[in-house]
Amino acid sequence: MDVIFVIDSQADRRAEVCRVLLAGDSHAEPFETIQEFLTFSSSEGMALVYDENGSAAALCAKLRNNPRLVPVVGYREKPTLEDAVAAMQSGTVSYLAWPFSTETFAAEIGRIEPLVRADLGTRRRTAKARALLSGLTAREKEVLVSLITHGTNKAIAKRLDISPRTVEKYRAAILVRLGVANSAQAIRIAVESGAFGDVDFSDETDEADNAIPADGLIG
Repeated sequence: MDVIFVIDSQADRRAEVCRVLLAGDSHAEPFETIQEFLTFSSSEGMALVYDENGSAAALCAKLRNNPRLVPVVGYREKPTLEDAVAAMQSGTVSYLAWPFSTETFAAEIGRIEPLVRADLGTRRRTAKARALLSGLTAREKEVLVSLITHGTNKAIAKRLDISPRTVEKYRAAILVRLGVANSAQAIRIAVESGAFGDVDFSDETDEADNAIPADGLIG
């Protein structure tokens, strides 16, 4: 990845990191804070963040549901194993000890880049889907999840103890909020977001026989 966003609150160190990156094939864009980066950066590149007081984990958390998701690499002076493990568990793709050389950085990026590229598209789709679903109300989310487990307005209404007409209104609102044309597209977004991860499909009543078939709908 040619563009590296360097996020470091210490100006001298930030400038030195950029110098090291520019000595190689990377284009470095410096940012003083995570908020500055989130406000002004693009989604094409990789974030290199100085891991001070859990900054790497904090950035990963802020990007998790952000469609502009980029890979995050943490770095710090004399990092401990605990530092690296905590950052990696939070979502960073690598962790470096500072100071590092142009060659060391290039070798590490070359090592992880194929895996990162393969995973990034999926993670961005998930982040975009989660961002869209965050705009739904709690009841709208219930109706959306119920679309695949119950299918019909009547069955959904019975499960949620509301009228079929009310279900229809919620379904229409869901399509508008998600910017999609039909329920199939809405369910695809829910699946990509992981919204069905906690649904127990084995505990459904006979009403599930009328549910929308997931394979035919989403594929």
